[in-house]
This record gives sequence, C-alpha cells and structure tokens, in this order.
Amino acid sequence: MTAPRPAPALAFVTLGCPKNTVDSEHMLGLLARDGFRTVADPREADVAVVNTCAFLQSAARESRRAIAEVAALKTTGRLRGLIVAGCLAQRAGERLLEEFPAVDAVLGTGQWRDVAAVARHLVDGGAGRHRLARTEFPGGALDALAPRALSTPRHIAYLKISEGCDHRCTFCIIPRLRGDQRSRPVADLVAEAERLAGLGVRELNLIGQDTTGYGADLPGRPSLADLLEALDRVEGLDWIRVQYTYPRLWSDRLIETWARARRVVPYVDMPLQHIAQDMLRAMGRAMTERDTRALVRRIKQGIPGVAFRTNFIVGFPGETEAHFETLCRFVEEEGFDHVVVFAYEREPETPSWGMTPRVHLNTRRARRARLLALQQRLSRERLARRLGERLEVMVDGPAGRGQWAARHAGQAFEVDGGVVVEGAGLAPGRRAHVRVTGSAAYDLFARTEASVPLLPLSRG
Repeated sequence: MTAPRPAPALAFVTLGCPKNTVDSEHMLGLLARDGFRTVADPREADVAVVNTCAFLQSAARESRRAIAEVAALKTTGRLRGLIVAGCLAQRAGERLLEEFPAVDAVLGTGQWRDVAAVARHLVDGGAGRHRLARTEFPGGALDALAPRALSTPRHIAYLKISEGCDHRCTFCIIPRLRGDQRSRPVADLVAEAERLAGLGVRELNLIGQDTTGYGADLPGRPSLADLLEALDRVEGLDWIRVQYTYPRLWSDRLIETWARARRVVPYVDMPLQHIAQDMLRAMGRAMTERDTRALVRRIKQGIPGVAFRTNFIVGFPGETEAHFETLCRFVEEEGFDHVVVFAYEREPETPSWGMTPRVHLNTRRARRARLLALQQRLSRERLARRLGERLEVMVDGPAGRGQWAARHAGQAFEVDGGVVVEGAGLAPGRRAHVRVTGSAAYDLFARTEASVPLLPLSRG
C-alpha cells in the first residue's frame, strides 16, 4: 500500500489593514479545506502567499521587500511556489512577474477565491508551469459560506460588511485597487456574525472602505443603522465596534441607533483628514469645515461617553502654516481620544499627484511630528484625569510579569492604547471590572475589582 502523501506546507505573510487580514483569513480557509497545513516559517513551506498592501508608496515598498525576502527562499529553501495577492498585486499586475522572476502567480484583490487552485497547481505542476496574473474586479463581495481561518485572538473577529468605495478623495488610490462599493446583504452578515459568536467571538469589528456607505448599492437600500439593529440582536456577542466611517453619510438615525444599541460600543472611528476649508475642498471630501465641526458635535452629544478616533493628513498640496494651525486648534478644542497623523505622500494615479504648490518633505514631516506631540500631550492629560475611575475591560491576553493586556470599550484592538491590568482569574475574552491606578501617554494601568461573567455590555 502506498503511503499517503504528506500535506503540503503553506506560509502566509499578511501586510496592511484589517480588510487585508479578512482576505487572508478567507484564503487560509480555502487552502486548509484543500489540504494545506500552515507553518509559521516560510523556510519550511512548499508554497507561500504574500498578501500585500499598496495604499501608500511606503506600504508598496514594504510589500516589495517582503516579496523579495520570500522569493529568495526559492533558491535557499524548499519553497516551490510563490503567490502574491492583495493591493500591490492589483496595482502592479503583470509587472510584478517581471520585477520578481521567482513569483509564480499574481492575484488581485478580487481573485482571492482562486488561491487554493493556484497553490495546488504550483505544488503538483512541476517544471514548466505557466505564470499567472489576474486582476479583474469580481461582481460581488464576500459571503457567509466562504471558508475562513481566524488569525485574531479567539474572542475577536473582523466582519467585512462591504468591499470597494464610491468616494473619490483626491489623495486616495483605494477605488482603483478595490473597485466601487459592493455591500453584503444584511441576512448574510447576520448569519456570519451568528457563526462567529458560536465559535466564541465576543467582539465583532465591522470594517469596509466606507462603512457608513453600507447598503447604498443593495436592493431596498438598507443602511448601516439597519445593519446595526440586526447585529445587535445576535446572542453571544458583547461588543460590536464599527470602523472606517465616512463623515458625509452620517445621519441622525445612525446616531440614535448607535446610542440605543446594547452591544454597539460608544466608539466612533471617522477619518476626517483635515478641518481647514481649503484643504477639505482640495482633498475632495464633500464636506465643509462648518459641516464637519457640526457633525463631530452632534455625535458627541448624541452618543453618551463616546470615544472618538480620527485620522489627519498634513502637508497636502497647498497646505499653508495657517491651515495647519487651524488643524492644531481643532484637535486641541475637540479633544479626540485617538489621533493618527499621516504626512502626505504623492500617489501616482490620484488627482493630487499633480497638485501644487507642493509642501516640502521636511515641512510635511515636521508638521506631522508637531501634531503628534500635541495629541500626545492632550492624551496624557486626559488619561491622567481617569485615575481612580472604575472601568469595564475586555482581556486580550497576557502582557508579561503577571499582567494582562486589556481594553475598555473606547479602545480598538491593535490600533489604540490599552489597559494593563493586574489581577487574578483573568483570561482572554473575559471581561472584568477594574480600578484605574495609573496612566501614560496612551495607556492606562489598573487593578481588578471583581471578575465578571460574559454579560450584555454595560454602557455606564
């Protein structure tokens, strides 16, 4: 009797945002169903997949470095097949085959479903196999039946509610990489949420290029508020968090739904990009300075205790020192909980590529450093005022020295600060009541008061 062939070994490298993470998890699910076994070290793999990012030129360079490192294993290791997927694959296409002769296949953002067939072909095909590049946009988005292997901690999962974006911000390449908006039906998303809750997921993070645009392309035009109402009824979930909301599409109903929901946490992630009127117009944000300021106030007034996370771009073409000072004053006045700052990068194939006057690179970097220093000071002062406060946190995992990494509802996994907790009886996915004992620029320190079972979220 012939001994069964060992399962081919697969290594996966994922770069970029949580949206890429979800794509990787679905590709891993397909590959596992096809009989591949995963290994952590690409040197031990028969096939490797590099899921790339290309949102910015700096991200594209990082992706190319990762491809080169894995490609070198074609001559020094056992690697027989190398697949490049994701945004750089979509952006560069067949050029990657010329740039990296060791790459066997390039699968764009819509071709992740092909990964198992391509990987199997590379393992079984031997010499003379054809190199492949596919970058067409598909007709639909994900579905609840697609296999998926979670790569996040067991109690956390991302739920991609849509793909692509209908906005045309002048600095952004995403519509060229991901296509126009394609939303998933409410029933399909509820089905996946129920399946994830059944697997032990307690925190569900809704993601998409533009989550507030959800449903505009579906029959009946369901809104994000409709989706939140449906997901809020999924038993087993504790926290539902929404990321990547676009300011123009917020509504009073959405704010009311957010505030009323039992499981939707009081946390808003809204990239504003700037506040000066000239910059908003140049960026193609479809929002005025006045409307943006009013929306931030409406959300803060309408969602009690809301934590607000935002992104800004400094050094955009035409940004003057006066524009930058307006932005700094806005950050100081509004007291955002979490702020990310990008120094503008010129992106080919975007309208801003040819815009003038350009801001010198050193000025861009200096403005970014100044705004981050301002936010660090404001954050440090704000967190210091929380000393002695009682919080409910969710534990993510060990932090060393007998401590645990945790977060309160106003902190998102991996992208915001956290709460370092001391105490007994803690475990990943468990919630606890803690008392704040110290603070730093972005993190809190706390000690448990009482471990609590998994219960509906307290909005206190």
